Amino acid sequence: MECEICAQDNPPEARFCAECGAALVTTVKQPLPAAPEPLLEPAVAVEYMGFWIRFGAAIIDAILLAILCTFFPLALLLYYWLFTGLKGQTPGKMLVGIKVVDAWGNKPGLASAALREIPGKIISIVVLFIGFLWIAWDTQKQGLHDKLATTYVIKVQTGK
Repeated sequence: MECEICAQDNPPEARFCAECGAALVTTVKQPLPAAPEPLLEPAVAVEYMGFWIRFGAAIIDAILLAILCTFFPLALLLYYWLFTGLKGQTPGKMLVGIKVVDAWGNKPGLASAALREIPGKIISIVVLFIGFLWIAWDTQKQGLHDKLATTYVIKVQTGK
């Protein structure tokens, strides 16, 4: 280790310079904590859910929302966001056995769900519903709203 005062080369374990006696400054770089790896190659086989099963879940949710909005007008704004963020499933998805997960297989959380359900679905609708139709030909069955929030819709595994 080189002394910053006199440029004397000292052994790495030295605390003081052998030439001038100045304190040697040592810095230890701490490794950054590793982020969890996304589900690129999951340990358990993941089955991405396609257009038609998701469409079936959407019909169930639409029926439930029609009833809810009769009594609670704000239900439409909260329904998808809260169910998806907190549980990973709306009641329609629960009934057909599918769920929304993030890249690590966890529930997406409220922030990702807000991104997916509000601007994500608006974008998916605005361009002639192409964002939803995209699910039919995407290899991981993601709509544009899923891509925006980095979410996936997968089959619920029994026993989980």
